[in-house]
Amino acid sequence: MEIKIQSVQFIKPSKSTPQNLRHFKLSLLDQLASSSYIDMIFYYKTDGEVDISERCDHLVNSLSEALSLYYPLAGRLRKDRLEVDCIDQGVKYLVTQVSSSLHEFLKLDPKNDHIS
Repeated sequence: MEIKIQSVQFIKPSKSTPQNLRHFKLSLLDQLASSSYIDMIFYYKTDGEVDISERCDHLVNSLSEALSLYYPLAGRLRKDRLEVDCIDQGVKYLVTQVSSSLHEFLKLDPKNDHIS
């Protein structure tokens, strides 16, 4: 399976973070917890043709709106790891083209070792 990256961009919040919320102090629990993420993908079947461009635009707009509500997610952790600079830098968003269909991929019973 071949995956080609078609575009990379940073999605920024639809509204700027107010000046008084630019520095988000982390709690003691946040500071002590190790960095982690959940590497999970949810697959959904469609019942017809899908306009990929329209779906991508909708996803970008929705993400931009969500980042306005959850502004620390669009920020950057400071080097001292005590607070997040909420300066609306955004999150990385990639559009890719895959050489096989989702149906074919799911037949492989995908595990992390199938995805590089």
